[in-house]
Amino acid sequence: MNKLDDFRTMIDKTDDQKVLESGQELLRDMINLSALRQKVAELEEGLTDGGKAIFYFFAEELDEDEIVFAAERISGRIKRLDRKAAKESKQKEAEAKESKQKEAEAKECKDADETWRLC
Repeated sequence: MNKLDDFRTMIDKTDDQKVLESGQELLRDMINLSALRQKVAELEEGLTDGGKAIFYFFAEELDEDEIVFAAERISGRIKRLDRKAAKESKQKEAEAKESKQKEAEAKECKDADETWRLC
């Protein structure tokens, strides 16, 4: 607290508004830097969480351009897998619809056959 008391005294003795505004700007910048450092620390702590760990040990050696390329590569791979899954899902839906239609036709045939026998 000794430094804080010295700082208070310095502020109280300063009458130059420009100097005080500079000090205010400095303190705001220091607050922002502190928040950024905290955010960086949180990001660094989460780099190896969950499924990220398998990529981290490769990615940590990459430069900025290589990281951008790798991010685009992963994004493209995810899109291809999504399209493939959508295509497979659509195909399964079509097969299920076809199967239900065949079952309905078979039931109609069976019902028609039974009706024919009654006549």
